[in-house]
Amino acid sequence: MISTRNPESMTVDERRQEVASILARGLLRCLRAAKSTESPPPETSSEVCRKGLDVPPETRLSVAQRPAG
Repeated sequence: MISTRNPESMTVDERRQEVASILARGLLRCLRAAKSTESPPPETSSEVCRKGLDVPPETRLSVAQRPAG
């Protein structure tokens, strides 16, 4: 909890504890924000291999000829 006392009336240890508390809360807030915006872990290659391609096996690829010129 942040003190409402005048810092000039606080001891060195009280000021140090208050600063440490403020920094700790800021660090926790930063870590929670970073964790909430993380993307899910990527799939491993074995999971991708089991799923296979989304293209049906009978699909044929073709390339159009370039116009001359």
